[in-house]
Parts: sequence; C-alpha cells; structure tokens
Amino acid sequence: MGLGASGKSSIRSIVFEGKSLEDVKDYNATINYTRSTKNIIDAPFQIFDCGGQESFISVFVGEQAEFIFSDVAVLIWVIDVSNFDAVSTSRFYFNLAQKKLVEYSKGAIIFCLLHKMDLLIPDMKKNVNETIESYFSPIAGVEIKYRSTSIFDQSIYNVVGEMIQALILKSTKAQSVSGAIEEFIKTHDEMAGVAIYTDDGLPVFEEGDTDRIILPANLWLASYDRLSKEYHREGMKTILETENYIFVFRNIKSELLLSGIARKIAPLQYVLVKMEQLEEILNKLL
Repeated sequence: MGLGASGKSSIRSIVFEGKSLEDVKDYNATINYTRSTKNIIDAPFQIFDCGGQESFISVFVGEQAEFIFSDVAVLIWVIDVSNFDAVSTSRFYFNLAQKKLVEYSKGAIIFCLLHKMDLLIPDMKKNVNETIESYFSPIAGVEIKYRSTSIFDQSIYNVVGEMIQALILKSTKAQSVSGAIEEFIKTHDEMAGVAIYTDDGLPVFEEGDTDRIILPANLWLASYDRLSKEYHREGMKTILETENYIFVFRNIKSELLLSGIARKIAPLQYVLVKMEQLEEILNKLL
C-alpha cells in the first residue's frame, strides 16, 4: 500500500514477476487492487497491490477495511521519498491503515519502504531517512521495520527476501531446509556462506557471509532463462573462481538456485563434493 506513483506496482512486477526495468518504466496506475499468489517451499501467500489514488485508498481503510486488512502477515507501505509534497498525505492514510491492521490482524509486521532513494542527493539521504522514520511512527501494538529501497539496486530484493524468509519459515519444510543449511555451515569451516534464491532473485535462505554471493548469483540468474532454453533446465551448474574465493551455483528443483561460497583454503574438488552432498540433502527435504 501507499500513495499513487510511489512505486508499488513496479516493485511487485520486478520482484515477484521477474520483469525488467524496461518493462515497468511506463506503468499505468493500479485500478482498485490486483491480487496474485506466490508459493515458495510449500508456503503459499497472496500479494495485494492496492491502488494509491485517494479515491481507492480511502475505501480500503474505510468500508473495505475488514476485507483488505484481515489475515495480513506483512503490510508493505511504500513512501516516495523524492515527493516531499505527498509525505503528509501518505502519513495520514498510513496511520489509518495501522489502526485497521491492529483491529483485523494483530501481530502483523509493517515494512515502511523509503523508496526511490536513487532520486535523492547522497548528502540528503540520511536526514530524509531520519525525518520520515520519525514522522511515520508506530501506534501501540504495531511493529515497524524501516528500509531504504530502490528498484535500481539490490536493496529491494534484500528487503522482500527478508519478508519472505519470515513468512516461509512458518512451514515445517522450510524450517528443515534452514536447519540443514545452518548445520552445513557450522560443520564446514572452509565454506563462507550458502544461500538459496528463487529464479526471480529473491533470497529465500541465507547463512554465513552471503553478501559476496549476491552479485555473481544475480549474473547467473540474469542468463538463466536463455541458458535453460538452450540446455536442459534441470541440474545446471556453474563454477566461478576469484583470487580468494570459489563460487558454486547449482540449479535445484527447477525454480531454485543453490549458491555457495568457499574460501580458497579448500581445493576445488573438495568444495564441489561438499556442495553435491548438500544438494542431495536439500533435494530430499524439498
């Protein structure tokens, strides 16, 4: 949710539908709301993209409030930080939305996305963030997480990945997968980190030093569609070596990417064997 032109539909399309920046540059306003379903590791959830024109949003927090705000796990409120004139209006509806969330979905988490950070002068970002965070404060019974985002870098994927990890870990299967990855990292000192991404680039599981994996994983995923058309989709593997690290990427269960990073204290063949063993374990759990 959020005011019109704050970037909600672009976020949905890029993050959940895998569309490119070129595809979303001329988006039309969302009329009323759109609803889609995502299923990750046996954890299905629905995504509501609510139109931000005041004629719609006033209805969402008014006569349709019970329908919109019931059974909500996460409310994502998008704020266009480059549009200072709209901030007070956004806050007005945000406070109404908080009250409806407390009424119909106690325990839900709110993510306030301070969005379009790329449009701010670097020297302004810290002050703008601090001002908006204090302005969009929580009411009693509400937990808010503030995140700075842009569709032009990894920030939006990281934030949505954080939300998804919180949602899917409610499933027994996801808990088993998470436990297996955590145990793998604990018992293999040479492995710096392991992550699982969806084919949309969302981090589903992360353990260890995964920040270094993000860029090569994104490059792998960017060429995934093309490679999968030319080669058999199942079991695609890639190895990337740098001066200090070995990266291993393995396609598992068609829609997931298993990514591992090892310090070069370990021989390549050893790393490959260990990643194959982890893949076998995860395939049984998935």
